[in-house]
Amino acid sequence: MRNKKIKFVPFWKKNNLVLKLFNIFGEKNIKLVGGAVRVALNNTKTKDLDFAVNMRPDLVKQKLEKNNIKFKDKSKGHGTISIFSKDYVIEITSLRKDIKTFGRKAKVGFINSFEEDAKRRDFTINSIYSDLEGNLFDPFDGVKDLIKNKIKFIGIPINRIKEDNLRLLRYFRFVGAYASNEEQLHLASLSACVENFSKIKTLSKERVQIEFNKLLLSKNVGFAFSILKKHNLLNFLIDGLQKMSNKSISSLNELPSEKIIRIAYLIKVTKIKTADLNKNIKIGNSNVVKLQNILSIKGLIKSENKAKINKYYYGEEVALTNYKLNQFINKKKVNNKILNVLKTWTAPKLPINGDDVIKYKKINGKEIGVVLSKIERWWVKNCFLPTRKECLKKLKSIKLTPRC
Repeated sequence: MRNKKIKFVPFWKKNNLVLKLFNIFGEKNIKLVGGAVRVALNNTKTKDLDFAVNMRPDLVKQKLEKNNIKFKDKSKGHGTISIFSKDYVIEITSLRKDIKTFGRKAKVGFINSFEEDAKRRDFTINSIYSDLEGNLFDPFDGVKDLIKNKIKFIGIPINRIKEDNLRLLRYFRFVGAYASNEEQLHLASLSACVENFSKIKTLSKERVQIEFNKLLLSKNVGFAFSILKKHNLLNFLIDGLQKMSNKSISSLNELPSEKIIRIAYLIKVTKIKTADLNKNIKIGNSNVVKLQNILSIKGLIKSENKAKINKYYYGEEVALTNYKLNQFINKKKVNNKILNVLKTWTAPKLPINGDDVIKYKKINGKEIGVVLSKIERWWVKNCFLPTRKECLKKLKSIKLTPRC
């Protein structure tokens, strides 16, 4: 049955802009589709709303302009118009079909059939359409697959993959989001992904990184990784990831759902070099430095003062991530007092500076930094308590090595 009445909360129905869009285009001509409908059926919400509209892009723009709705058209002829409101990020796409595909890119033709439009989507769970009130149009039984947590390509899997090789990774991302055992896997979809997974290497690292992060933060990432490992696919994502142990993989779900912690964990358990990881998935040079710092801090934080020291030298994000990661790896409970220090304690400023060093020690150049570092280490070691007067006294007591 393609038109379905299923009880769920269409969270969008009372939003003024959404109501306006349905009024502008007419309820028969516009439907929500994809992620918004999928998450609503699971009783959750999203800020991203995708609409499919039975109208050519030029007419869509005319109607929006006439109704004073600001939009951006960056689709380069693909019929997608973006609207940014305080509540939602909205995309309105004219019904279309692929005339010719070139990997990610495609030459499209505009049509007037929601069913034909659905055929070009990736998975059945993303081809469920809804009107304002939550009445569904479900041409490929996506609701049935969603209930079973089954990720299934629309039509012939290899055809959907050829349209965009990123769907190989998206498949496992959605497996991580919904599936929890092998009985839930659609074998034809899985087989097509396994056989063609090497094509991931043809994609830009930036696109892979975005999808990989979503996989890493998915509810059942451990299960998705176990399937990737079983079929020897992990190294296609990151060189060296295949050597990750089954035990480490099963622990992924238990980690805090934070991207930086989970990436740091992958590096820690596989001993992959951070710079090498950046070559595989483009995490950016700033994140490379951040991860290197997280993994360079030695020892467990057992006291509030040690927490302050780490936060002082490395900053909140690095110190906090290091603490959570090490507590997890060493099977230690998180200490709320230490956690509170890492989150709320404000590092004080060293009471003296380079001008003081010049004044009292009559030196210049690199020697100023050397002396200041000595004072700083002493001040930190003494729990940041020494006053300016005490720091100056310490400064005066430092003996400099005579120059030759």
